[in-house]
Amino acid sequence: MLTTECQAAARASVDARAKVSARSRGGGWWAVGAGVALSMWSGGAAAAEVRTVTRTIGEGYMIRVPGPEQELLSRRRLVQYVNLGVYELLPPRRPRDLHRSYEDGQLHMVTSMRLRHDFGSFRREGQDYAAKLVESVDGRQIDVLFAYLEGQNLGGMIDLRAGRQFEMSGLDFFAFDGGWVRLRTPVHVAVEAFGGLQVDGSHLFGFPTMELDGTQGRPPDRAFSPMTGAAVALDDLKWLDARVAYRRTWTPNALNQGIVDEDGGQGLATTVDQELVSASAALRLADGKFGPYAALRYNLGTARVDDVVAGMQVALTERHLLRALYIRTIPWFDLDSIFNVFASEAFEDLRAVYEVRPSPRWTIALRSQNRIFREHPLAVNDQPTRARRLGLGGGATLAYRRPRFSARIDGFGLAGEGGLRAGGSVDTRTFVAWQRLALDGRIYAVYFEDDAAAARRGYSVAVQAGLNLQLWRGIHLNLMGEEMITTYYTSALRVLASLSADWSLRLRR
Repeated sequence: MLTTECQAAARASVDARAKVSARSRGGGWWAVGAGVALSMWSGGAAAAEVRTVTRTIGEGYMIRVPGPEQELLSRRRLVQYVNLGVYELLPPRRPRDLHRSYEDGQLHMVTSMRLRHDFGSFRREGQDYAAKLVESVDGRQIDVLFAYLEGQNLGGMIDLRAGRQFEMSGLDFFAFDGGWVRLRTPVHVAVEAFGGLQVDGSHLFGFPTMELDGTQGRPPDRAFSPMTGAAVALDDLKWLDARVAYRRTWTPNALNQGIVDEDGGQGLATTVDQELVSASAALRLADGKFGPYAALRYNLGTARVDDVVAGMQVALTERHLLRALYIRTIPWFDLDSIFNVFASEAFEDLRAVYEVRPSPRWTIALRSQNRIFREHPLAVNDQPTRARRLGLGGGATLAYRRPRFSARIDGFGLAGEGGLRAGGSVDTRTFVAWQRLALDGRIYAVYFEDDAAAARRGYSVAVQAGLNLQLWRGIHLNLMGEEMITTYYTSALRVLASLSADWSLRLRR
């Protein structure tokens, strides 16, 4: 979570801005209201399908605080998810049809809300305005994960969304409050455009997970940050997917004149927070047996490629499968962050997996993992002692599956740069009581040895047991307990429980 510290002189202006924020950045709830109104206007509410998913997750465990006191802190967390979807708002064109065909276009509305609370001894208050709303009750944090009205194939060529939404483009992913539209053309090319405001975790019904790193606790965290972008993609081709996209996020002075900066000045200077270009492509050749793919993200603000992914999947035979993957990544931050000044070292990862199925019930997989660290000189005459450092490792998996029982044995090891990590696990799942009850068991062990700090050397062994009970159709109760022994703990008990309910209702005239 992000904390906010504003000067007392700016409190009045910030509170006034909060009222505007609650109206303009309410997590897309205006889209929810628009969807309900549209469904009533169209007369199709009686034909809509309503689906709701609720999930309550509770966990409890103890953690030891580093230091001579060896203090134990309790964590007692409770998380509630509530998802609501209203599908097929537009009725079928033909009276006897149960569903409207895709060619005729359709409207849907989906929402998801999360409420979090910690009853333990290590607690933090909710974020800003959300905390003010519920702090008098129990200090919970309210997040709206997404809430938007979606149109599919409207007019045979237009898709759109309005509200709070997620978007992914190659290796770029983000969340915003606004509108997105895609136009498909007859020549298998789709053009996309979107615009809105970056999701802000400090606002009422905010969502801090998707915020940019590097400016925690500073006035820019409270700023209004517009976000716009566009993309061009190939559409409706069975053998090729390709996409190129551009996105820009900035903080304009005109929208943030009521915020007091760290130097005491009124308003924030106009700055660019993010400016990215992403591209991706995937092929499906030889009837899907050979599938190469690649994606990258170029940071215009730092003039470098932040992330690269390339790989392929080859089905050698019906029983033999080969996968290979190359990853290169480097940390990236808000362009207004001082962390961009420091040298960030990228690492590369090369992985390969060979999978064979000797029978329908058995699967064997062998994998290799190799990490490459390249050290670049900080000055012209400064040469690193080792230009390249390696971390080599691999693993093997044996899996068995039948209708009411499955088991998996896994072992791995990684040595070289950074130290040594090795371990293994055994997992099982058994269905009983007419498959209404699933019993889970797991044992795993890990040994680690850090080559940079001798104190970070040890082991951990854990035993897990759990169950998944179907109380009713769509209603499940999950319980899991874990007892772990490590170099530093003689006992570390953790308990996790969740109750989920998933039901749908279709109403017709």
